[in-house]
Amino acid sequence: MRGIKKIRQYLPGLLWYIQRRVKGGRGAVVSVHARDVCGVDKRCAHALRRLIMSLVEEGLTRRRRRGVYLIEKRASEEVLTALKKWI
Repeated sequence: MRGIKKIRQYLPGLLWYIQRRVKGGRGAVVSVHARDVCGVDKRCAHALRRLIMSLVEEGLTRRRRRGVYLIEKRASEEVLTALKKWI
């Protein structure tokens, strides 16, 4: 993955967000909203998109619409380990 140095600064926030959503929510799917993770920071949103799209290519997540991605709770541990591997 290109540009991993710039992306690394946003990984802890994404990890924290996913862990919090997996523990607290109901249902079988966790939704990741780029706006909730990044706010209005466009660099963060672009880095987040690149991260999540690499997870989509691996089959761990799905893209719902622009800025919204879905992670199944049963695959959440795999997603977290994949993200921790990139740190």
